[in-house]
Amino acid sequence: MLFCKYIWNITKNIEIMKARLIILYFLFFGFIGYGQVKTKVVTVDLSKPRENSIKICEDLKCEDKDNCKSNWLSIRSRDMVSIKLINGNPLKYNYKIDTKNISFHTEKTTVAAAIDEAKNGAVHNNPKKGLAESISKIQDIIDKNYTLNNDINYLDIEVQTYYETLKQKNVLEEIDLKERDSFLEDAKTNYGMNHELINYLEKFAKDKKYKTVLESLLKTKDKAQKTIESIIQKFYAINLDIYTLPIDIQGKNIDVLEFKVSRSDRETKEEDLAFASTPYNIWIRGGLKIDVSAGIFFTSLYDEEYDKRDDPATAGNKIIMLKNSGDYDMAFGSTINTYMRMNSWIVPTLNFGAVITQNEKLQVLLGGGVILGKQERIIFSAGISMGKVDRIADGYQVGSSYNLGDSGNIPTQSQFKFGNFFGITYNLSKVKKISLDKGIEQE
Repeated sequence: MLFCKYIWNITKNIEIMKARLIILYFLFFGFIGYGQVKTKVVTVDLSKPRENSIKICEDLKCEDKDNCKSNWLSIRSRDMVSIKLINGNPLKYNYKIDTKNISFHTEKTTVAAAIDEAKNGAVHNNPKKGLAESISKIQDIIDKNYTLNNDINYLDIEVQTYYETLKQKNVLEEIDLKERDSFLEDAKTNYGMNHELINYLEKFAKDKKYKTVLESLLKTKDKAQKTIESIIQKFYAINLDIYTLPIDIQGKNIDVLEFKVSRSDRETKEEDLAFASTPYNIWIRGGLKIDVSAGIFFTSLYDEEYDKRDDPATAGNKIIMLKNSGDYDMAFGSTINTYMRMNSWIVPTLNFGAVITQNEKLQVLLGGGVILGKQERIIFSAGISMGKVDRIADGYQVGSSYNLGDSGNIPTQSQFKFGNFFGITYNLSKVKKISLDKGIEQE
């Protein structure tokens, strides 16, 4: 029996340990899941009117319409924020977010790497079959180099014409760049042919025209390489959408993330003042927000006032009477309002504050209410009021007869009492914005 009891206790302890481990497991991973920070993407469509141009996506893949929202634009206080610009034309305009230039162009090292790749591909490219059979003397190389120069010049004109056409568009899409691949292939073919001609020229090294023809071929090579570079820089070294680095707003006592997008002509540098002239506002939700408001309050705590009249039954005595001063007294003061950020025109709040009554008595307030509005905020609140007020002194009662002596004053004393209040206040803390340009500022 003792052995069975011992085994039972061990089994029971193991089960308790398992239960505790399971609880710790869920608490641990629940805490991790709650603490995860996501990057929300604010996508600005540069081709649409301002009121329809912005949406918020859950991730960088903003093509998923079910994953994006255009109404009630807001982000959680613990989220990182990245701004994405789409449907612009970096060939025609320069874009800025606040005062920061946004480049749709890749880094120079990336462009250089692409040029090297194109040149390497051209070197190994077989430009035309039967080239060797068509060259029997050095004059054939001269003629082919002349034709190659004309082909490069014609390609340069086509590229520039295409480039100027794209620059006229307000929106540049991927389909608009469909010709760039054929241009690049033609440029690589020209480069490859020039390379082959230089190789064949070595057969005529003893010809008196060799040096002159080689110089001409090297000039053609330089021209062919510049064409490749021009095509890549014009059409391949651009991104049609761009992201800003994620912005951290966690822990900041702000209401809204504000940013402004502007554009200017790449050539004249003149800003288009009609484009997105007003800032975009992304409201913050979640997390505690603390504001201060001030206004008018009505409190049920106030100094009672008394009157007296002669007692007909007892000579020299006075009957104490309570004056009817109403149910509430007016006061002026302020409250500290604590609430959760919500992307709404109506937000519940907890209030703590103080007021001064008409008799210059201090009262402390504790209650709740609602905040109405976003930019300009009115707070309706109600709750408990606390403070000292004058009441009839101990030993005296309203309605009873007393000899008040020569002074005739009704004795009172200060007492700490609880009451109720309601009030209307205006938020003194204006909307706090975090600007990508200026940091946190108050409107």
